[in-house]
Amino acid sequence: MNSGTISIGAFLISLAVYAVWFFNKNLFSNSAMIVAMLLPLIGIVAALFAKNRSLRVMGLVGNSLVLLLAIIIPFISTLFWSTP
Repeated sequence: MNSGTISIGAFLISLAVYAVWFFNKNLFSNSAMIVAMLLPLIGIVAALFAKNRSLRVMGLVGNSLVLLLAIIIPFISTLFWSTP
């Protein structure tokens, strides 16, 4: 298995887990969400070492998008919206 395939796999798994968690928050525990948030980071690193250019681009864009939606935007929103 090459690193491009690992990157795409990490993207698809993290996207699926995050999408299911988004619609049903009681489905997964916190440990599953930690793993689902670490997968995009692993996918970005794997995409950087991919030899196939299309897999590299798909891995970087997909994992960056999941990272942005799952980690960065919620973190930034907590900085500005701290009161109920």
